[in-house]
Amino acid sequence: MNNYLKSSFTQAFVRLNRLDELGFVRWTFKAGMEFAAERKWWQSAGSRPTPHEGLDICCFENRVGQVMYLTEKNLVPGMFDGTVVNIFEDLLGRSILLAHDFLNTGQRLYSIYAHTVPQKTLQVKSRIKEGEPIATISPTEHMDIRPHLHLSVIRAQEADIADLDWETIHKAHGVTLCNPSDFL
Repeated sequence: MNNYLKSSFTQAFVRLNRLDELGFVRWTFKAGMEFAAERKWWQSAGSRPTPHEGLDICCFENRVGQVMYLTEKNLVPGMFDGTVVNIFEDLLGRSILLAHDFLNTGQRLYSIYAHTVPQKTLQVKSRIKEGEPIATISPTEHMDIRPHLHLSVIRAQEADIADLDWETIHKAHGVTLCNPSDFL
């Protein structure tokens, strides 16, 4: 049992994308999709240069045990109420960094949604509500990888995230990577 605040992310994802009509039961993860995984799950499935910073959400199991895959049409909801801090390029699309204000520890909780196409109206300083769609999953037809959402959660001082991106996340001072599964 953990003491983390739980998000309605999964319920919102299922509702927004009508996955209940496909019999959604639970997310499924291949080796390498999980937080801190040291190996890739795509292409040759070799080693990662650093442990995986998040969770790759790509597929789910339905009521009859079939594995169903997400597509670039799937809407991505925000995990918690928050403010857009940054939108930056990543390998497969764009990443959205949201700040959440409910920690009373001198730190903030942040969520990062990678490999997305942000909603046209989304911009830095936009306020979003938990479960509100912020993006769709980025298409991956030019890559040897299925469309998926990379979800990361971090704790950090506000000043420590000013220049945060995928190149600096492992080296950033005062940034603690958290397992997104603990919040789902």
